[in-house]
Amino acid sequence: MRTRRLAPLLIILVLLTQIAPAYAVPQYRFTMNFTFENKGSEPVALNREDVAIPLFIQNQWQVVKITSAAPPLGQEYSDEDGNRMVGPGIPMTVPPGAKYNYTVVYEIESRDKPKPQIDPSKAGSRSDIPPNLVAEYTSSSNTFPANDTRIAELAAGLTRNEPAVLGKVIRLIKWLNANITYDNYEVPRFAGETFEERKGDCDDQSILLIAMLRSLDIPSYLEVGVVFDKGIENKETVWDGHLRIDEAAVGWHGWVMVYVPPWGWLPVDLTLVRTQDPLEAVRNAPEYGGNLVTSYKVVNQDYVGNGRASRQRIIDSTIYVSSVNSAA
Repeated sequence: MRTRRLAPLLIILVLLTQIAPAYAVPQYRFTMNFTFENKGSEPVALNREDVAIPLFIQNQWQVVKITSAAPPLGQEYSDEDGNRMVGPGIPMTVPPGAKYNYTVVYEIESRDKPKPQIDPSKAGSRSDIPPNLVAEYTSSSNTFPANDTRIAELAAGLTRNEPAVLGKVIRLIKWLNANITYDNYEVPRFAGETFEERKGDCDDQSILLIAMLRSLDIPSYLEVGVVFDKGIENKETVWDGHLRIDEAAVGWHGWVMVYVPPWGWLPVDLTLVRTQDPLEAVRNAPEYGGNLVTSYKVVNQDYVGNGRASRQRIIDSTIYVSSVNSAA
């Protein structure tokens, strides 16, 4: 599915899933099924990034294992940001009239994470952030344009005379809550689009916040994962009819990770749970719950551009894709 790029079809699932409120359950069976059908008269070559299977992040809070795959999986590899991926064992060229299907089943154990005791009176300043993190997580990119003058000037103005990193984060969240409306799109949005049009979904709003944070030299990146909730049900057809999505009891979601001294990396969720108090978005982010499981992180790769390129590539072809995700 991808070489040095993030799997674009996974990006789209983040955009198109409606997610209900969270609840904590420790173990899940997660099934991903994809079908690629060539309805044309000529063979079509698939890109590796279009068929990638995520291996998920492993840590003390979540253990993710693939328990079955049909056909058997191919070779594991890592993308630009170090996310582990594996390709399915299907031909990469689909003949006319052919249909290729693959199914992957995960067993996931996920525990609630402890919430840090955040006291604004103990918040650190920008100088308390380790220099290596500033170097690695504040660069400007196509997805996170920290050098966009409009975004940088807004972030600077909103946080002026606020020395604490936590205080700066809270001021930015407050502005986003007041000015950005939730709206869903077929492709991820550039930070400038969300900024100009004042609307976007989970990862769109997160991307804008990260661009603002990076313009202030505050380390931040995007995390993407799955939310398990029996209330989730989503069926739709997008990409000019070339992509059909079916979600049951699971949905894809994106959020911000930001380094806030002295507490370290903290999740900030702008859309899953909306609160009038921006401090609560930091103290009680839903990502502390065991029903949110991190799949991959986006630090440098072109998340937005890759998603749009994938959509255009599929629309311009005679390939039709079905994505069915379910959880038990």
